[in-house]
Amino acid sequence: MTSRFTSAEVCFVRLVAALAASSLLIAGLACGGGDLGLPAGPLPPEVTVERVSGNGQNGEPGSQLGNPLVVRLVDEDGNGVGGEAVAWVVATGGGSTSPGTSETNDEGFASTQWTLGDSPGVNTLNAVVSGVGVVDFTATGDDDGSGPSAELSTISATPADIAAGTEQSTITVTVRDGQGAPVAGAAVTLSATGGGNLLTQPPGPTGSDGEATGTLASVVPGTKVVSAVVNGTVELVQTAEVVVTLIPPEPDHLVFRVQPTNTPRDQAISPPVEVAIVDADGDVVPLSGVQIEIRFLRSDGDDHRFDGEPIRTTVDGVAVFPDLSNSHTHDDFHLRASSPERPELGSVESNTFAVED
Repeated sequence: MTSRFTSAEVCFVRLVAALAASSLLIAGLACGGGDLGLPAGPLPPEVTVERVSGNGQNGEPGSQLGNPLVVRLVDEDGNGVGGEAVAWVVATGGGSTSPGTSETNDEGFASTQWTLGDSPGVNTLNAVVSGVGVVDFTATGDDDGSGPSAELSTISATPADIAAGTEQSTITVTVRDGQGAPVAGAAVTLSATGGGNLLTQPPGPTGSDGEATGTLASVVPGTKVVSAVVNGTVELVQTAEVVVTLIPPEPDHLVFRVQPTNTPRDQAISPPVEVAIVDADGDVVPLSGVQIEIRFLRSDGDDHRFDGEPIRTTVDGVAVFPDLSNSHTHDDFHLRASSPERPELGSVESNTFAVED
């Protein structure tokens, strides 16, 4: 595949790698002095490059890592941008990539295989898209495979469904090495997507079983994706999901949200009477489909005939009665509301009102 980088852009890529390795002088020499310059013709600023997978792997020094490095180029709408060159530049630790430059496909993805340097320790690499940006990758060369494995380590959430503001999930990370054995003494850092989270980090490193635990609670409903990084560089491939649900309060009683007002006879009470289902604090409980019945009462407590539909169904906890009227004048009427199907809500009486000539 032919690289789309100019000679000046190639020098810029070398400079990025050299900066990461604190070798600016070498980069300047590699560019031959006058060729050093920033790439021209950048893509629109809303295009970004994202790291997709392959970070935090472990492998034997001098060997090719098990999984490819993958990035994606996307526009402001999250659509892939194809046909753009990605330079894979080794920054520290030596080693090489194949290919050294690849082109994004129609969905914006590009990948390479990374062979680590010959010495044990941390290796770093930069994926560079001219005029867009740089994302970094880290891997560890490990002679005996005893270091944390991004692929074999696991993360789980128990329970996976919690109530917003009142419950929490325990996040358990089990760190394993390349042979699948637990790794003790590893530092685990958790992160979670979404807002309103209370994320408690593990209080210490992993124990002899390789486990470290934290907790997640949230006041904002939604699906939270929890990820873990081990020892600051090994990003676990696996993630855990916690679904946070808003639990509505318990319905407690009925209230007149809109009280009846004095009205001429044979005319509907205006504004329409509203009855709501509320919790113990008086907040509306958004239950729909609950039948509420209205009765017209005189001051002596006797039922009085009236016109209009006496039973209405709640929508989001509120029943509206738009057509209540009475053909008889009286200066001391009141209404009583109850729910035939939810008798535990009791009944409630309105303020007194008059039906006038």
